[in-house]
Amino acid sequence: MSESMEVVGSRESVADPSLSRAIGLHHTLPTAIADLVDNSLDAGAEHILVRFVCEGTRITGVKVVDDGRGMDDSAIDAAMTYGNRRDYAASDLGHFGVGMKAASLSQATTLVVWSKSANHAAVGRMIDSADHTVSTLKAEEARSVFDETTPRFPFANGTIVEWRGITTFLMSADEDEQVSWLETAVDDVRQHLGIVFHRILDGSVRMTVDVFDVGYKRAGALRSVRPIDPFGYPGTGKEGYPRTSDVELSAGSVAVTSHIWPARSSLPEYRLFGAPGRDRQGLYFYRNRRLLQVGGWNGLWHARPDYGPARVAIDLDDSSMAHVRINPEKAGVTLDATVSAALQSVLAQVVADAVATTTAARTRTPKPITALQPSSGFPEDVLDSFSDAFTFDDNQEPVALQWRVLQRDRFFEVDLKNRTLWINARFRTDLLGHRSRDNTDAPVVKTLLYLLVHQMFTAQRLSGRQLAQLKAWQDVLVSAMTIRREKLGGET
Repeated sequence: MSESMEVVGSRESVADPSLSRAIGLHHTLPTAIADLVDNSLDAGAEHILVRFVCEGTRITGVKVVDDGRGMDDSAIDAAMTYGNRRDYAASDLGHFGVGMKAASLSQATTLVVWSKSANHAAVGRMIDSADHTVSTLKAEEARSVFDETTPRFPFANGTIVEWRGITTFLMSADEDEQVSWLETAVDDVRQHLGIVFHRILDGSVRMTVDVFDVGYKRAGALRSVRPIDPFGYPGTGKEGYPRTSDVELSAGSVAVTSHIWPARSSLPEYRLFGAPGRDRQGLYFYRNRRLLQVGGWNGLWHARPDYGPARVAIDLDDSSMAHVRINPEKAGVTLDATVSAALQSVLAQVVADAVATTTAARTRTPKPITALQPSSGFPEDVLDSFSDAFTFDDNQEPVALQWRVLQRDRFFEVDLKNRTLWINARFRTDLLGHRSRDNTDAPVVKTLLYLLVHQMFTAQRLSGRQLAQLKAWQDVLVSAMTIRREKLGGET
């Protein structure tokens, strides 16, 4: 199909263009695709394909193809209008009436939608973020697109959502980096869909991902999206769990199910997104079997490594929705004071039991060395090794390790206020030898640096002697990185 499409009519898509820029600002590629999948499921789709479109190694677009009921002219016009909230059924995943547009234009400059419903001809519409108009595409071209699309499932009717002019993909000209980025993106999308739709994927719905080569006009291997249940442990971590209770609210009650994972589990269901399982402690909100929030305590508690095994599933219904606001990306919720207060007693018990489980799992070998507890930035096995090797100072808050761009003459920064040891992201690729988005990368460098400076976090402020030490260490480390960069430059 040619890139140029014949437009036979147009209309305004939104009264205020700033609306399209404001919503969806915090979408990632996986959350944006998940928003499109919501629409497919609401349309009754049994098969949903996420297709990355490539020309050689260059990624040029994304399509989400489904075999749902499709849309006719009036339905697709309504779907392409901002804020035109249809009458949602109680079981629908749609919520705001802006999902497809906001998600798509957060990732691309052009949104094209092709659709065909039973007993109606195929239709096509397009939104360009530059002028915010909805263009009507020729019926002949819509029919041609449907005839040419081969999603490897029966496709008599359904919808194709297509992104063109992608703004969030890797722009590097290096072919190896493009291939690596695409593999990472495919894996991220599969994991995200597998987690947020894990209850739905246990049923009759099938989701897949493939890569379509425009030059060869064919798709590569079909990769299934498998359910990843954040509560899918083989045996409970503490007797008496899972524990279900009804939390009373003003207009009804909400079902809350508390879980304690076995400490130090290596299952992917615990280590969500490949990160340490303790990073996803906290609350998991569901609406119509769709996961809206993957962990976090919503201000009710501060995350601690000892709380790691605690996960709490909360199923939202019409009565509880009066106390909860879903963010536009459907990747988190905000609680009002009523539901926050109601959850306190339930959460206090599960947090206490999680601490007991974590403590019992640690080795009972005497540990004469005291250290500050690291909270994040390391692989889970390294965090466990810290627990085994040191006695943690319970009077001190844990310390996080994170990457951040710092001044060029700094290798790291000791941030007492935020309890964070920052490592200069300018050196990240040089240290690793490749690009990375893994927060637990470079474990050896992080461990050595943490052991060097962690005691400084016991002070309210750094002394003159400590500042002089930091300056000396910075100078040596930055000099070493300069030599490494020169050698890497010579090799290339």
